[in-house]
Amino acid sequence: MAQIIGLDTASEIWTALEKIFSAASKACIMQLRFQLQTTKKGGLSMMEYLLKIKSIVDNLLEIGENITEQDRILYLLAGLGAEYNSFVISVTSRHEPLSLEEIHSMLLTHENRLNNNTQQKKQISYKQILQQ
Repeated sequence: MAQIIGLDTASEIWTALEKIFSAASKACIMQLRFQLQTTKKGGLSMMEYLLKIKSIVDNLLEIGENITEQDRILYLLAGLGAEYNSFVISVTSRHEPLSLEEIHSMLLTHENRLNNNTQQKKQISYKQILQQ
């Protein structure tokens, strides 16, 4: 470590190492927070998306960065696509806030409904093609 060459005392070496690792830790926190803010569901299944957000939050918690449940919910909702707009509106307009676990459960249920509706539309379209 070139940064500690020439330092004479243990105190100087400790201070130099502390600065090096503190800067790396701050950079890591910034990178993880940026990932949390910019993660989108996109083509991921809801379970994959929830696990991805959880992984980022867990990494932040491991390095001592606190993320409130409210922040987790906001980041989670912000990364959802337009097909979840009605869900986001219903959650954010509630007087009584929902827990993260309740929102997870509701999102998985909502995804199932969306998938069922898509399947029904495909079946109807296929039947229409066969009837022509």
